[in-house]
Amino acid sequence: MTHNPAPTKRSILSSALVMSAITFGSRVLGLVREQVRAHYLGTSFASDAFGVAFQIPNLLRRLVAEGAMTSGFIPIFTQTRNDDGEDASWDFTRRFLNLQVVVLCVIVGLGIGFRSEIVDAFAAIGGRSLEPELESLTTDLLALMFPYIAFVSFAAVIQGILNSFQIFWVSASTSILLNVSVITAAVIGGEVYGEPVYAMAIGVVVGGFLQFVTQLPWAHRVGFRWRPDFYPGPAVRRALALLGPTTLGVGVYQLNVLISQAIAWGIGDGAVSSLQYSSRLLELTLGIFSVALSTAVLPALARFVAERNESQIRDIIGMGVRLSWFVCIPVTIGLILVSDETIRILFERGSFTTESTELTAAALNYHMLGLVFISLTRIYLPCYYAFKDTWTPLWSAVISLVINVVGCYALAPSLGAPGIALANSLSALGQLVVLRLLLRKHLELGFHAHIAHSIGRTIVCGGLAGVTVWLLKGVLQTEVMTPSLELGFAYLLLACAGIGVFVVSALVVGHPELRKVREIVARRRARS
Repeated sequence: MTHNPAPTKRSILSSALVMSAITFGSRVLGLVREQVRAHYLGTSFASDAFGVAFQIPNLLRRLVAEGAMTSGFIPIFTQTRNDDGEDASWDFTRRFLNLQVVVLCVIVGLGIGFRSEIVDAFAAIGGRSLEPELESLTTDLLALMFPYIAFVSFAAVIQGILNSFQIFWVSASTSILLNVSVITAAVIGGEVYGEPVYAMAIGVVVGGFLQFVTQLPWAHRVGFRWRPDFYPGPAVRRALALLGPTTLGVGVYQLNVLISQAIAWGIGDGAVSSLQYSSRLLELTLGIFSVALSTAVLPALARFVAERNESQIRDIIGMGVRLSWFVCIPVTIGLILVSDETIRILFERGSFTTESTELTAAALNYHMLGLVFISLTRIYLPCYYAFKDTWTPLWSAVISLVINVVGCYALAPSLGAPGIALANSLSALGQLVVLRLLLRKHLELGFHAHIAHSIGRTIVCGGLAGVTVWLLKGVLQTEVMTPSLELGFAYLLLACAGIGVFVVSALVVGHPELRKVREIVARRRARS
């Protein structure tokens, strides 16, 4: 039986940095994908139809794929491998994957068969009576994209295998294929056939298939061999026991997102698209570091929990909290200050008008308020999964759902789509508070002065950077600039000034997180 060396804080941070670079490239392509969508569709009803139709299978993908991988597959795979050896872990993997194939075939069949009823139910939540053309388009797009969830769910199991072997970059790279596929399809469909929206739907399915098949050679390399074994052994039953509350918990979270989108759809044309464009920027910032760090943390936590090494668990959580604040605070301040300029540069062309910019920038401001809350939540959630506690995340998701639904219905009438973004951020804060308070039943974290000092230094440095950007905006008068090279140069100057002041001030105050990142980068350069 072979064992991987125990992961350390340094190796986790190193893995997170490697994944961040890859994920950053993928998220940039995702942003390009949204730029292409904005160019061809803007905030039109066709753009909303695509957004809604893609949202439904995408939510199911997160429910079936990501929920299963994080809470059920990785902890049981790691435990089985440590306790019973490689052969037993591969038996579990084959049976888990085969069961998933059966379940997903049923889900896809039902989704395509009841696509009209799904669209009608979605519209009813938002209180909207659909025009026949909009209903027909959304239904057609939903049927085209439903098989996507099967491919990416299979890909998630393969990703779980590779992550358990501390191989993160392969799976992180596959999302690039989805973005390239959709971009290529949109350009071909828009320029050659004049039907970009249907071409984009086909591109989604092709991208999902590529995400699955490109990981298979690496899974084969670490020892995975597929066989038609459908026997639900003890390990699969333990995973399913974990999946019960987790599926409900992830389902509640996805219901949260679904209701937000449905209420936005009820506001009128453009609301769904503006929220999705602003969410893309939020996800880009999260993907640069937070998602990568969370992905690297889970296998390490699962191992240290299995070894009952509480000291290492506390160190990893503390590191994740400090780094989340260090990355998210300056990004939040910066993007709120230049939200209008950001949207103008990225999207305002083709079918994306000045009104689209105003609506999307307002939504982005409120979305960014939740960045640090979401990032911290992604640090605490893997702790519960590592301890095989899937009920607490469920209840935290229920509380988040209640806050979000009440907030959406309360704020949307007066604020429109930005009110829904604000409700999303408030619900993220509510979930974070619950997760942090209830973690003490597994682990007593207590108060750590070095964490508080790190966060305090981050806030001071971020504040100084924000004041610099605000003053420089007044000098440059970017609010009156149209999308042009002049605005691009001014934006670059603002970004460099903000980043420069943050880094210099972090150096002056001796910020510990900056030192850690510099050490990792220097070590990698020395190796190359």
